[in-house]
Amino acid sequence: MNRKLKNYIYVIGSGLIFGLSVNLLLLPLGLYNGGFTGIGQILADLIIQGFKLDPQLKITGLLTLLLNVPVFVFAYRRMSKSFITLSMAMIVTQTLTMSLIPIPTQPIVGDMFVGIILAAFIGGVGVSLAFKGRGSGGGLDIIGLFQSQQKKGSVGKIYLVVNSAIYFYCLVFYNFETAIYSIIYSMIFSYVLDKFHASNIEVSVMVFTKNKEIKQVINQQMRRGATYWEGFGSYTNSEMEVFVSIVSQEEVPTIKKIVHGLDPNAFVIITENLKVSGGFEKRLI
Repeated sequence: MNRKLKNYIYVIGSGLIFGLSVNLLLLPLGLYNGGFTGIGQILADLIIQGFKLDPQLKITGLLTLLLNVPVFVFAYRRMSKSFITLSMAMIVTQTLTMSLIPIPTQPIVGDMFVGIILAAFIGGVGVSLAFKGRGSGGGLDIIGLFQSQQKKGSVGKIYLVVNSAIYFYCLVFYNFETAIYSIIYSMIFSYVLDKFHASNIEVSVMVFTKNKEIKQVINQQMRRGATYWEGFGSYTNSEMEVFVSIVSQEEVPTIKKIVHGLDPNAFVIITENLKVSGGFEKRLI
């Protein structure tokens, strides 16, 4: 399947799944998301209460979309256009889903903690699909990424500041339970997202090859470094080059394609479940 088409399938599926998790699981529990969706929920409450509108009016998705518009306009000329376009597709799908799918008047899951875990798990998996499709969940993902590229901050720090403000608002203007349960949801959501987001999973790739150009191609095309040394096969005593590179899990197909394209007989060992400390660069785009 064409890579571009596959990316759009991922981001559209991401928006659909995340939107469903919010409408069907999170909102009936009376809890609040983090990021722009959480801000959209609070704005929706203020508008509905201020204008005495129908409490069942579904405007959170639309407000989240409107919050994203200036971010997309700002980022379009400063970041990858493909990344921004795919992120927009995710947000538009999320908006349509949240605007069209009815919100149950009672929680689907009776137990609060089970409902929180289910909402966080499904939502986290949903958003991770956007990253797999080379997009994002928009909003704070884009702001944080831009800040990190400018060496002025990170996605994590931006989320910490904004989410702290959201949940402090919940604590002051709603109640203690709403704030605490929303924080628990956010923590589980973040954990699930990290576990399923392949860019956060480092793997070690060890390559045994007779083609000494492979490491330079990886340096140039993937912008990944490698450590190499000369080796000899114990059976044939033939000379070969051995090199090791640390990449993200989603980059494994690319590095294998490069290696076997230049040396079909190359031997590749991939080791997962690494803990990398130091100069390894995580990439969202």
